[in-house]
Amino acid sequence: MVAPNAAAAAPLLRLPLLFLLVGCVWTGGRTSSPLGQAHGFAIKDPPMPFKWPVVGTLPDFFARGGVDRLPQIYEEMYREFGDVYGTSPMGQDELVVCDPRVFDAVLRREGKYPIGASEEATTFVEYYRETNNTMGLKSVSRGPEWKEWRGAWEADMYAGWVSYLPIIAEAASEVSKVAGYEVTEQKNIAFVDFISRSSFDMFTAVMYGESPRTTNSRVADPDDVEFVRSSQAAFDLTGEMITNPFEKVFQTDTYKSFRVNIDKTYDMGREKSRQFVEGVKRRQREDGDDDSGGGECPVTAMKKNFPMLERLLNRGKMSVDDILSSSGGINMAGVDTTTYFLSWVFLNLASNPDVQTKLADELKTVLNGADVTTVAQMNSLPYLKACIRESHRLTPTAAASLKKLKEDVEVVVGDVAYRVPSGQRIMLNLRAYPMDPRYVEDPAAYRPERFLREAVEARRGTPSEVVDHPSFADPFGRGKRRCLGANIAVAEMTVLLARMIQDWEISLVDPEDAHKWRPKQKLMLKADPYP
Repeated sequence: MVAPNAAAAAPLLRLPLLFLLVGCVWTGGRTSSPLGQAHGFAIKDPPMPFKWPVVGTLPDFFARGGVDRLPQIYEEMYREFGDVYGTSPMGQDELVVCDPRVFDAVLRREGKYPIGASEEATTFVEYYRETNNTMGLKSVSRGPEWKEWRGAWEADMYAGWVSYLPIIAEAASEVSKVAGYEVTEQKNIAFVDFISRSSFDMFTAVMYGESPRTTNSRVADPDDVEFVRSSQAAFDLTGEMITNPFEKVFQTDTYKSFRVNIDKTYDMGREKSRQFVEGVKRRQREDGDDDSGGGECPVTAMKKNFPMLERLLNRGKMSVDDILSSSGGINMAGVDTTTYFLSWVFLNLASNPDVQTKLADELKTVLNGADVTTVAQMNSLPYLKACIRESHRLTPTAAASLKKLKEDVEVVVGDVAYRVPSGQRIMLNLRAYPMDPRYVEDPAAYRPERFLREAVEARRGTPSEVVDHPSFADPFGRGKRRCLGANIAVAEMTVLLARMIQDWEISLVDPEDAHKWRPKQKLMLKADPYP
């Protein structure tokens, strides 16, 4: 349930809670050598389950519970095999490491044009090929074309995120205002969908300069609501298809549903952007300020607080058609990744009311009812940051991070080197150290205090300091292929959580629901059933 915060001015309500991817290793006091040529180290094959012809270690994976127990399997294999081990699903060898400092060494060998994990989302790659979506293919490629695509978006999305804080805060405020009416009083929107729509409202405000207010059923455009639904469905179905490629081979109902929803998402995203671009060009002509040929100063654009798409249009690095072709995927990713992460944070706060009370106290003391609109405000909320960080440790949106390299390498762990040929998956197990009681006291408990400054300082210089590594900090990856929208997503989560927890007290309808869900693999991990 969600009720107004006792300190808030909103009327008392009860809101049901139905809401919603290395250089050294600690080895008994000594560190390992960095990734590279294993001079003086023993070359070994990693331990792994029995590897059958053709199917590899797949029988062991299914015996452990398969996709529905993916996080638990990563924990079990760490306990069974240790800091490094191998798997070989369908004979495709993978090296899994558990120390993020080893994974750092892998990232340092990415090269100029690194391979992104997005290649593994084969349903999207195939969809881009089948629909001749050149921009989509560039976004998941690994050469100069990827660099060109990312470079066109990066200044306005990855680097310019701070300038969007006011519009994000405005959208989040509108979201919070209607939460009680929509979810509690009228029960118009289940909270799982309310969070999805909240993410859409905030990111759309960044892209187009105005929130569509899909969380408000009295004014929401049905097309916008359908975009959110279709986007979430396509994301979830993608996960099912990646884990079962026969869905596409046999044209199952799952595959057909995916195509219907992904087509809607891309068509609607393109049309929304087309209308916006036409509006910008019309206004520029009327104002005598047509910068459609490019050349708008990035600093001037930020000072004018233009929406992201207008900045991109004025910058002139992409044609209008290329901008439109990119819009569906950008909008989709901007909504769904944030939604997955926010759903876990809200669930953890609802399941731990004492934590939520402490967070509400911090927000009242620091913000006193205000919205978060500046970086200084974001940095003044250490407990909120700790709540977000602890949520990712306990309930990450993925069980592992993935990287491939274009060259053969030797990964050194302790006194042993493991040869990894080019193109082979190297995984960082996100369920190993973060859930190991040797590094984290009572790891199954949600305790944000672990990540307050005093606790972090106390761990420094001890084996436990590894849990503070940046690879464990958020779900957006590291290195040159870090999620393009990561900074905006973190801002959206911070702003929305600060607003909602000031206005509402979130609790489970039935406290027993805190123990009934299990993490289920879609494209990312979700609580199932969601309380």
